[in-house]
Amino acid sequence: MPQDQERIQLEIMGETFTVKGESGREEILRTGKYLNNQLEDLRIRYPSLNAKNLAILTAFNLTAELLQIKKDYEALVSILDKN
Repeated sequence: MPQDQERIQLEIMGETFTVKGESGREEILRTGKYLNNQLEDLRIRYPSLNAKNLAILTAFNLTAELLQIKKDYEALVSILDKN
């Protein structure tokens, strides 16, 4: 039987969001903090961006980061498989 998921309150860019998920409280809080930090960093660098464009730029940067990590992981796995 699935475990009840706790509802976690996150503040992202000054707005409160309720999140629930399988990851657990600490992981959800850590993820929210990371996202908020990324948004804030870009907001400071590009103060004229509206919220929508800021969110899109942040999503783009996080996707680029994820794809680089995946590429690095695949390269590492390939090296390990050769040994």
